Amino acid sequence: MIKIAFSTVLNKCPLCGNKLRFYRPYRRTAKSIEGDFIAVHRLKVCKNDGIVYKSDKLEDIIRNKCTYANDVILKAARDRFVYGRSCSEISSYAGISERHAGRAGNSIIEAFRINHYGNIAKIKEFMESYILQIDGTADSEYNIIVAAKDAITGFVIDAQHIFPESYGNIRNVLVNIRERFGTPSGSISDMRSGILEALKDAFPGMPVRICLMHFLRDIGKDLMEILHTELGIAISRIGIKSPLKAILREMPEYSQKTLYDIENGYCSDINNMEIMGIRHILEGLLLIKSSGYGFPFTLRHLNFYNACREAENRLLKLYANVKSKESLNYINNIMQLLQKITGNGKIKENADKLSNINAIFNKLRKAFNVPDHGNLSDDLKDDIAAHEQCNNIMDELKVYTHADIPGYLMKAIKLVISRYRNRETMLFANNNEHSIPRTNNGMEQFFRKLRRNIRKRCGNIATGNMLANNGVSLAIFQNIENKDYVKAVFGNNNIASVLAKHIMPYGNNGMTHKKIIQLVEKGTDMIINSRIKDNPYTDKLFESIKSARA
Repeated sequence: MIKIAFSTVLNKCPLCGNKLRFYRPYRRTAKSIEGDFIAVHRLKVCKNDGIVYKSDKLEDIIRNKCTYANDVILKAARDRFVYGRSCSEISSYAGISERHAGRAGNSIIEAFRINHYGNIAKIKEFMESYILQIDGTADSEYNIIVAAKDAITGFVIDAQHIFPESYGNIRNVLVNIRERFGTPSGSISDMRSGILEALKDAFPGMPVRICLMHFLRDIGKDLMEILHTELGIAISRIGIKSPLKAILREMPEYSQKTLYDIENGYCSDINNMEIMGIRHILEGLLLIKSSGYGFPFTLRHLNFYNACREAENRLLKLYANVKSKESLNYINNIMQLLQKITGNGKIKENADKLSNINAIFNKLRKAFNVPDHGNLSDDLKDDIAAHEQCNNIMDELKVYTHADIPGYLMKAIKLVISRYRNRETMLFANNNEHSIPRTNNGMEQFFRKLRRNIRKRCGNIATGNMLANNGVSLAIFQNIENKDYVKAVFGNNNIASVLAKHIMPYGNNGMTHKKIIQLVEKGTDMIINSRIKDNPYTDKLFESIKSARA
């Protein structure tokens, strides 16, 4: 194993100016990402005052009483808290013990938090103007971890534990942010009244925008949740999905030979082609794709009902032209199941109502330029056009309030108009640069990733406990993946070496548990018997000093 010598660059004592002399060297094995080596540490000592001087370079590479170099510990922390790997996985490829991987990882993220708050001036200088994103998540002790990000740079600028999630507590968090980073050019948050009031109070005059996703989701839930749930229960009670899946499993796979014939304009096995056509219709029914947004943007029960109707129509057309008995049997079996859904009067009534209300919801959704598929948090550059479209939709819906329409539709239209007018200003609030994002999805994704990385290796209970103990440090540690943050805070310095200076020294307190208990009992006994003193000087001590001098 390679040996590397280390010693301080000082040749004279900075206190008295005497020449430093080499003290006894000591060796230690160090495990680094670049390879293992033996560090020969040649200490220097001042004979005048007895101070021992160590190598700063060695301390930048590896900490005292630790076998693993700082870069190994940082990589273990990054793998654990950013990439979601378990301590056992880290141990298997890094050669670091599971216990040390966990312990060192926790110390690194705490050191990162300390370093973050020690470099507020650098972060503020880099950000200049910023847009505040704020959200929170709960830990196992029902406290709330509130995190704040800059929407422009993506920096996690602050994180705090609060309980409860009240106006006063949130305001205190925002005031701390204002004192450290100044007033943002705008903010985006969800629609909770405590957050909105605290933002207005902490940052007077700042544009406060509410998340478009939360606004649409709340309206959609109020409009369609009851009907959608009832439709799902009715479909589930009939239970046709499992029998349909059983039929699909029985059907033969697609035949490439037959498909090559079709590609060339003919078919030598029409019976096989008929069955493949039926299989394709059945797969389309059972594999309905979602938009990815979830309810109410995707109405999966209504989509299944509509898919049943479409499959029924296509099978009827196919039934009139197939010839083989096997194909006819497949169609008959599937049709009998589908008609249990499409022929049910209650299901049809609920589905029709839901479709009509969903049409109103989709009008509002399209006015906001929310796509059917894709990323809901994509930047929206045409706020003015979207605002005009929404106002036009409101005027159009207002006409229907004077028409003879069913009561459930009248109620839905009035709800949409009322909610929109109430939140109109905050939905389109923006700064001069028009750079406030339209959704707070960035924070939603941030907390999902944070919890998922812990949950997939530890489970739900451990996730809550981890957030309770290290949630604040964990949130701020995510900045390590932000290149701009690393450049602003660490510059050209080695990240591992900088963080190592903030880590508390390893090592036990020098006492066993048994010794601790004995001394606690001794101290308690001294208090009870009035024999405890507040200084170490006793008559016995002075007698021993006198005898030593004599």
